[in-house]
Amino acid sequence: MESISVAADAIFSIGPISITNAQLGALLVTFGLILFTVFARRGMSIVPSRIQVLLEILADYLLTLLKNAFGSEERARKFFPIMMTVLLFLIVANQFSVVPLVTQIVAGDTPVFRVPTANLALTVGLALAVVVAANILAFSISPIRHIQQFIVIKPLLAARTPSAFGLAFIDFFLGFLNIISEFAKVFSLSFRLFGNIFAGEVMVAVIAGLSAYTHFIVPIPFVALSIFSGFIQAFVFVLLAIQYIAGSINAVEMPEPKAA
Repeated sequence: MESISVAADAIFSIGPISITNAQLGALLVTFGLILFTVFARRGMSIVPSRIQVLLEILADYLLTLLKNAFGSEERARKFFPIMMTVLLFLIVANQFSVVPLVTQIVAGDTPVFRVPTANLALTVGLALAVVVAANILAFSISPIRHIQQFIVIKPLLAARTPSAFGLAFIDFFLGFLNIISEFAKVFSLSFRLFGNIFAGEVMVAVIAGLSAYTHFIVPIPFVALSIFSGFIQAFVFVLLAIQYIAGSINAVEMPEPKAA
């Protein structure tokens, strides 16, 4: 049976930096998307091809999600390029193992390319980028209001009675919970994507490696399930990323409640 490991395998090193098969897989996906974009742009016309129609449907769907999340078409269009790039990258990266012959290239006994999103380092990096970007954008819009979501000290300073002080202390404690929730977002985004893709790879590898009789035909339904899960997880990741960023921005832009 093919060996299964959570950690990516190092293929070669550049000085002290080890280059893994997951990183090579991510580079191959990126290079493939660049080539696809160049040729797809050349092939666009007034009478759209099937691929052009599919891309336009995908773009319209994503732009609608962004408009609903941000409540602004102008802001939605600003975030559209990066979100579309992440979505296309994840769609292709999640289906990397079904590309013919690519995963069969080996150096010794180690595959040269690995499914990028089956590597926890990549998914954590993407999730961390989303959460950090959300906080930076919110802070750049209103530094004070953004910080006040995490360090709720104003009610403590304004408290004059024991009951008011107790309520203010609860608000102060909830501010620390908001800090914890930001870290939880990173874990939630990264482990959801990594867990589903890695589990699909393991499932197919185990079934295919049971015997010579299960190597070709038997895994097909499981491969189809893994492909479907890969598409879903790409959309889920981008949808949650949009909600996290929009939520952080909207929280500092909404009017403050008037004092009674």
